[in-house]
Amino acid sequence: MPVERPNPQQLTLRFKCHKTTILLLVDPHDNLTSIKAKLLEALRVTNVSEIRGQPLPTEPDDVLLGVPVDLNDPAQGWTDLEIPELEDDIRKKGSKKSGILNASPMGAGLKDGSVLAIRFRSEASDADDLNMGDNDWDVVMPTFDDEEGSQTKETDAV
Repeated sequence: MPVERPNPQQLTLRFKCHKTTILLLVDPHDNLTSIKAKLLEALRVTNVSEIRGQPLPTEPDDVLLGVPVDLNDPAQGWTDLEIPELEDDIRKKGSKKSGILNASPMGAGLKDGSVLAIRFRSEASDADDLNMGDNDWDVVMPTFDDEEGSQTKETDAV
């Protein structure tokens, strides 16, 4: 993988799967398929062959991306970033064009530091992909709550 010089226009995206976070520097105008390919390549270069027991896919199309339902509260769940177009819409338009959300990070409204959930489509779950719910994203966000009793000491009143 050639070393790429960062420039001010690039975005740093955070890809999360369970407790694993991958930071990736991307061009805001790259299409999502090329970003998924860069993500897979970055994982392979660092000798990652699986995440949470699931092997890395060979094709970028097998990487599914999700965005938080509520940007201020990721605990509310995640939803697919790519919204498949319906065949009726394609017939009406006359040609198959990708939707604005499918085009690029900029088109999807992603900003520097945005968090994306990732999951992998496996051969066994190809038929179930349409049945995967919005709550099937395995993302654990860190919490900054103090451990019980670490900050508060009970003192006996005299």
